[in-house]
Amino acid sequence: MRGARWGFSMVEIIFVIVILGIVASIASNIIVQVYENYIIQRAVYRVNLKSELAMNEIINRLTYRVQGTTISKDHLAFKGGHPTSDDWLPLSEVPAGGIKYTTVEWIGYDNDSFASNATPNWSGVSNYETATIDGFSTPASDLNRTARIVSILSQGRVDLSKDRPAGVIFMQSSNYYDGMSEYSPECMGMVPEVTSSTDCIFPVYADSSSSFKFTRDRDPNSNTIRHKIITERYKLAWSAYSLVPEERENGLFDLYLYSNYQPWNGDSYLDSAVKRNILIDNVSVFKFNENGGVIRFKLCIVERISFDNNVSTCKEKVVIR
Repeated sequence: MRGARWGFSMVEIIFVIVILGIVASIASNIIVQVYENYIIQRAVYRVNLKSELAMNEIINRLTYRVQGTTISKDHLAFKGGHPTSDDWLPLSEVPAGGIKYTTVEWIGYDNDSFASNATPNWSGVSNYETATIDGFSTPASDLNRTARIVSILSQGRVDLSKDRPAGVIFMQSSNYYDGMSEYSPECMGMVPEVTSSTDCIFPVYADSSSSFKFTRDRDPNSNTIRHKIITERYKLAWSAYSLVPEERENGLFDLYLYSNYQPWNGDSYLDSAVKRNILIDNVSVFKFNENGGVIRFKLCIVERISFDNNVSTCKEKVVIR
C-alpha cells in the first residue's frame, strides 16, 4: 500500500502569497516612513545647528562693540556708490519693520589681545594728567605683546606702527572731542562715503611698551590743531565689523561678515581689501533693533530637503552690555 503524501494545495499557496504581500507592503511603508522622518530630523538638526553657530558668532562679535558706533545702512545705496546722510542711522533709531536699513555695522574693541594674558596687554587706562596733544601713557600695558597679537589677527594691516596704527576711542559718555561736537559714528569714520571725518577716533602707534603716540595732530586740510580731550578710560580697536545680507536668486539671502577694515584710516566695508566671509546661507529673515544699549536680533534660515519641501527655523537672541 502506497504511503500518504503531504503537500500544499493551490489555495493554500495563494493564501500564503497574499499574506506575504500584505506584510511586505506594510513593512515597506514603515521603512519609507522611518527614512522620511530621518531625513526631516536630520534637516531640522542641521538647520538648528547652523543657526545656533551663526547666532553665537554674532553675539561674540557684538559683545565687544564700542559704545556709540553701532549703525545700520541701506546696503544697496552704499553699494551703488552714491549714499547720502539719509541712507544710514544709529541702530537705536532704525524704525521697526522697515526694509531700507539692512546691515549692522560697528567698531569692535580688541578683546583678543586684552584678555590673552593674566594681566591685560593694554590696560584701557590712560594717564590723562600727563597727556599731551602728541600722545599719552597707558600704565600697566604691554604694547609690544599687543602689537604682535593684533598684527597676526589683522594679517598685518594693524601692528601699532606709525604706518599701520590702531584706533583709540576715549570712553567717558559725556566726553566731547573738541568741546562742541558730541561723539557720533559720523566723526568715527563709520560713513566715509558720506563724510570723511575721523575727528573723534584717534589713530595711535606704540611709542614704547606703555605709551601711545597720535599719528596726526593737525587737520590735513586746514592745518588747524585737532583738539583731543583725553580721559581716563579708552578702548583700543583694530577692526570694524559689518553684517550684510545679500540676496540670492531664490529670494533668500546669504549673511556675510565683513571685517579687518579700519574706519580711522577712511576704510569702508565695501573696499576690495576687506575680509568677507559668509556667515550663513539661505536666510529668510534678518531683523534687529537696539533699545537702551540692548541689541535684539532675529534670524530665520531655510534648509531644502527635496525639490518642493523645506524646513525652516527662527531664533531670537539679545546682546546685553
